[in-house]
Amino acid sequence: MISLFGQRVMRRLSGHFTCEKIALRVLSLARQRAPIPFYIEPHVAPDFPAIRRDGPLFLTARFRSGSTLLWQAFERLDGFTAYYEPLNERRWFDPVSRGEGTDETHRGVSEYHINYNGLEILSRYFTDEWTYRKLALGHSARESALFQYIKTLIEVAGSRPVLQFNRVDFRLPFLRKNFPGASIIHLERASRDVWRSNLKGAANDPAWDLLSFDNISHFYLLPWYRDLVVSYPWMLQDGRKTHPYFIHHLIWRLSGLFAREWADGTVSYEALCADFMGTFGRLLGHTHSAQNDEKGTAIVPKVCPYNLSVLDGLMAPRQSGYDHAADEAFYEDQEAAVEELLRAHLPQRRS
Repeated sequence: MISLFGQRVMRRLSGHFTCEKIALRVLSLARQRAPIPFYIEPHVAPDFPAIRRDGPLFLTARFRSGSTLLWQAFERLDGFTAYYEPLNERRWFDPVSRGEGTDETHRGVSEYHINYNGLEILSRYFTDEWTYRKLALGHSARESALFQYIKTLIEVAGSRPVLQFNRVDFRLPFLRKNFPGASIIHLERASRDVWRSNLKGAANDPAWDLLSFDNISHFYLLPWYRDLVVSYPWMLQDGRKTHPYFIHHLIWRLSGLFAREWADGTVSYEALCADFMGTFGRLLGHTHSAQNDEKGTAIVPKVCPYNLSVLDGLMAPRQSGYDHAADEAFYEDQEAAVEELLRAHLPQRRS
């Protein structure tokens, strides 16, 4: 992990809430104004993505939400050039830094750098800071290196480019402004399941706080929190009194609200697990059985232009889901507190 001044300051002061607030006020002065989504109640289901017939596809998801599965699906299909996590600090275009290891939970993946070979030119734009710093970018953000990096990937793609991101949750306004012809697809998995997956087999401990969790935090949870509070000071919590699930769920909810505002829709990981071929086909604009719309009118099945048979076996039978029963009341309390914070600081649409 790279060392950034602001990150070091916030971590060092995490046990001293008053000092942390003062430092945050100073750090925020140098940060460009961040975009703010509208608040939507958690029970309101998001729209299913409606993607364009052409143009790039941007996939955006939290870590451990099934985005690698979606990337694999597009990679297998003819007519698409799918790039795995373009902003990953392993630099897939660099044969030296990328290594050869893969996550054992990414079944069927033998390499991540497919489609990056020969693209060493990307090194002139790439920076590790994309993973840790200025995570929230608005329409007017001037990030020429990021723009040129993504633009280059799109231009050199041999077929329709698909970029699968886990680091653009709060940069969707920037992508929407600079790549207006792209379709942005948000993938979402239940917050509690993502949390358990993030723990890598450890049991949730209600006694954790941000200080005790710091050295066992995975998937950038606390580094992301420390950067996002610079853009959104109201997110700052007393590290001695805050459970890391609160921060996890807060970022998860805010990610979903950004998608409501600036993505073309959301597909759930649970829907992919329940009916992978049907859900993925629908994502491509294909219905392979007769259906009715909301008014009861029959929808004529559309002929899929892609050979979906190449996806057979990609989605392995799902193992038994996580059992959250022991922590049900704990989760409910944490999630209710997150909603209270969001309602207090995000604007609400007027009917």
